[in-house]
Amino acid sequence: MSYYDINPESVLIRNQELGEGTGTGTSTEKVEKYEEFINEVLKEDLKHVLEERDEVYGDIAEYMKLQTAIERMQTLEERPIKQKIDVGCNFYMQANIEDTTYICVDIGMGLHVEMTFQEALKFLAKKVEQLTKKSERLTDKSVDIKVEDKS
Repeated sequence: MSYYDINPESVLIRNQELGEGTGTGTSTEKVEKYEEFINEVLKEDLKHVLEERDEVYGDIAEYMKLQTAIERMQTLEERPIKQKIDVGCNFYMQANIEDTTYICVDIGMGLHVEMTFQEALKFLAKKVEQLTKKSERLTDKSVDIKVEDKS
């Protein structure tokens, strides 16, 4: 449990660790312990939260990119569809898509599901909404850590 998840027991333990309420320790020692706590715990927690939030932002961008591609493919009248496909590490190759009835969508945890364009668009809207809420929670968490850092 990190220190910014405050409950009465952790406050008591933290105060005892910092020498508060016991009459022991000089103010210089207390300041040094607070600085150590900030540098070792809060800054590391903040770093991890911000990294996780950045990953979520990357996922949102990927899902929105897929949503745009699906919408563009729906408007195309010519068949087969010629599309550049990312085969990994930003390497692209030309692909001819004969049948566009179904597409495979990564739903997470390494699972792919065949969906129609409409099903995929509905899934992507929900997924982007879910990821946006997660990014907002992580942003709130990072603000809480920064506030704890300032106090």
